[in-house]
Amino acid sequence: MRRVLTVLLVAGLAACAHDFPRPKTIAEMHDLNDWQHQRGEKLYVALANDVSRIARRSGRAATLAQLGEAGYECQYGEAHQDYPEPMAVCTRSFATRACQMDWEVTLTSDPERADSVETTGVDFRRDCVGTAADWPEPVESAIDSQLAPPPALEPEPG
Repeated sequence: MRRVLTVLLVAGLAACAHDFPRPKTIAEMHDLNDWQHQRGEKLYVALANDVSRIARRSGRAATLAQLGEAGYECQYGEAHQDYPEPMAVCTRSFATRACQMDWEVTLTSDPERADSVETTGVDFRRDCVGTAADWPEPVESAIDSQLAPPPALEPEPG
């Protein structure tokens, strides 16, 4: 019996010690995920969890710098005496031949703690050729016609 318990304990500790690679930066998060092919639900959860973890660990200024390095463009609300660090809304878009992908990250800070991250919000959208891989819902768009060129115009008589 002791042997079985020992084996179970060792197996449990080994399972805990084996940690999946967790990105340390926003750019690493983008590199570790297959945004075009993986399930949208999985990608959304990864985005939400990783952005929150990275931002809270790094702080506002470092997170905004990481977002910039990862290709995001940020817009800021207006500062106020009660909120000296306004909300940041950062967006990134990327297209492949098959999909248009858009990410959005929002950050707010605690007014009492400089360079903090109080809340994070994320959004991820994917519009692919056809509608089967669209996320979060099917989107009827120009990409669904596989970007076929418009029909040629006939020359005007005359």
